[in-house]
Amino acid sequence: MAYTVAAIVDSQIAPGFRLVGVRTIEADEVNPKDAVRELASDPEVGVIILTEDVAEEAKEVIEEIQEEKLSRGEPTPIFVTIPGPEGPKEEVEIEEIVKKAVGVEIDVEKIEGRGRP
Repeated sequence: MAYTVAAIVDSQIAPGFRLVGVRTIEADEVNPKDAVRELASDPEVGVIILTEDVAEEAKEVIEEIQEEKLSRGEPTPIFVTIPGPEGPKEEVEIEEIVKKAVGVEIDVEKIEGRGRP
């Protein structure tokens, strides 16, 4: 089955997602928790992109959805958090982003050639 990508984002960045064909819900026009539930209940949605504000507000709902679907053996959407138009809320090191994304810690300095043995 092919999955689609959906986004719940600020109205300032929503047009960009629509331009590339992403099903987009503007966070300032809906209740973010209800929007997350709606998208997560659609079996065709495999990835849900959320701005940091939306992810923070809907954190408990996201956890409930993941626990419920996993307990029933159903696939859960992948939730991806991105900064809003104001930029990231906190500074995160690239190593932490990679570790979260792929589950492996890497030595960026060695890759960049600074830490060669």
